[in-house]
Amino acid sequence: MEKIGFFVQLSSEISNMNLSNFISVALLFYIPFYFSKKAKTLFFHLLYSYFGLYMLFTIHGTSIIYNGKLLVGLGLLIPQLRFIIQFIKDVIQTVKMMTTNTYYFFVTIYYKIIRFINWIKSTYIMLKTFFTTFSFKKENYQEQGSYHEHSYEQKHQKFYEEPKQKEQKSYHKEETKSESNYKEQSYSKKEEPKSEPKKEYGKFERFYSDSAYVVLGVSADDDLKAIKKVYRKLVREYHPDLNPDNIEFYTEITQNINNAWEKVEKWKK
Repeated sequence: MEKIGFFVQLSSEISNMNLSNFISVALLFYIPFYFSKKAKTLFFHLLYSYFGLYMLFTIHGTSIIYNGKLLVGLGLLIPQLRFIIQFIKDVIQTVKMMTTNTYYFFVTIYYKIIRFINWIKSTYIMLKTFFTTFSFKKENYQEQGSYHEHSYEQKHQKFYEEPKQKEQKSYHKEETKSESNYKEQSYSKKEEPKSEPKKEYGKFERFYSDSAYVVLGVSADDDLKAIKKVYRKLVREYHPDLNPDNIEFYTEITQNINNAWEKVEKWKK
């Protein structure tokens, strides 16, 4: 009902308007609009925006066109709409920057406090270990001297025993080599040379082609999505886990398929 009353009031005022009323209404709107549009500094932008909002929020009466506060407020505020929107965005951005900077400031302070506490702990542990391991007791030099004499005797024995052990080891090695050569000569006639596993070519011959498109079984005009589907299907079909009969051969095939797909993907991109 209020909307209907608003439009009825507006239509009645427009119908009853004469030339003098139209000129006064136009001047009330155009003069503040002109001065507000000429604003260039931040001070005047804020001033005209404030007075425009103040006029709109302090409207009294039921008239629409003949309301001076409404006309002046719209005249001051309409040229400042772009400034108001940009000003709100700038305020939001500055608030975000301030909050993030304060957050990182407190985070850095927190980590510095943690580092200081860890440093105190490490120094305490070092001092504790130092004072627990350090002792002012006199050492028993007789026992220490006997220990050094015993170690000297062991070194002296090692000096004479090591060459003998080396000679014995070399002699045993020569014997084992001669025995192994004799065994190889005796069994060389009996043993047959092992044949390497033959690769199963034929229907798999295309996987050894130089062309990546031939390996994948697609053409160069095909879409990348279609080629990707064919690639996934081939990998699922020839994966070595699904073909345990000849794992080495199928791993080689899957490697060739993967290399071909990488080439095609680079070319298509």
